[in-house]
Amino acid sequence: MALGRDAGTGIQPFLPPVPPRTDSSILVTLSNVIHIVVGPIQAIIKIILISIVSVVYMILVQALGSLLTPIAPLKRMWTGLFSTLLLRLVLFLAGFFHIKTDTVSIRKSRGSSRVESKQVKSGDVIVANWTSYIDILYLASKFNPVFTQIYIDCDKVKVVSLWEAIRLAGKIPESTPIDQLYSVKELSLKAKECGWGPIVVFAEGATTNGRALLKFASVFNEYSADEKLDLFHVMAFKYEYGTMSPTYTVGNQFYHFFKLCSQFHNTLIVKSLAKGESPCSSQSPATQEAVGDLLIAAVGNISKLRKTNLSMVDKRDFLSYYESREAQKKNK
Repeated sequence: MALGRDAGTGIQPFLPPVPPRTDSSILVTLSNVIHIVVGPIQAIIKIILISIVSVVYMILVQALGSLLTPIAPLKRMWTGLFSTLLLRLVLFLAGFFHIKTDTVSIRKSRGSSRVESKQVKSGDVIVANWTSYIDILYLASKFNPVFTQIYIDCDKVKVVSLWEAIRLAGKIPESTPIDQLYSVKELSLKAKECGWGPIVVFAEGATTNGRALLKFASVFNEYSADEKLDLFHVMAFKYEYGTMSPTYTVGNQFYHFFKLCSQFHNTLIVKSLAKGESPCSSQSPATQEAVGDLLIAAVGNISKLRKTNLSMVDKRDFLSYYESREAQKKNK
């Protein structure tokens, strides 16, 4: 078996996707030439503007927001407002002019009945596939959540900042944690009690190229499907592209972002599971399956992605191999 390729499906979820074939017409060739010439200039301008917005974000949200810590509701409102405005501006500057959102039902019994979305509250758990640092920027702009890190040898999670979450995309998954950890249930209850917002759990533990799903880490073992807690929100991210995919799995992150900004526009589609259809919801049928298995099945259903037998251990091995190859090239 090739390193990083799933034996059952033949899918390689870690390599950057190959651009789709296009007609070699004069107009397409001219467009490519314009992109090669104008793209880098555009990227430099965009990155300068994004850097300015990022500094404003750090001042307004992180610095001034920390002064409001004693008044939790006011801090939540302040940070939520400026996260929405400034981080959505960052996405806009990066070429995501319009982000399509869709609420999906996976129940055949619903037929043509109205599909409702579910309100996301503090302490709720957002579970989604993980394909890029753009996923994180979207979630931060939309929900101002608590981000988490998953470890290979542990069924608990660590709270990380927005910047740490962005940097985790494409990094080698870690094995042994050294910081304060929570079970997902503990963190959910604490976030609800303190008004921290929802928590985000990328249960795959590592990014993919959006072609398939990795096995979920065992971080939902404390939950039972018959608890009827109604706190899980299942989402899926998909990117449409012509030249370069916004998904990020390997390589230099800044260079990837530079190439992303050099594109004239980028497309993100976000799908959410309809109200009452996620595990532990008040309307979900009773089942004996583990909540983690139900969640990955739900993500697969709304994303139309196949589950592989690969995990973040395989991503770790793939990145270790990739980095060793890159080091050998530099030493030659």
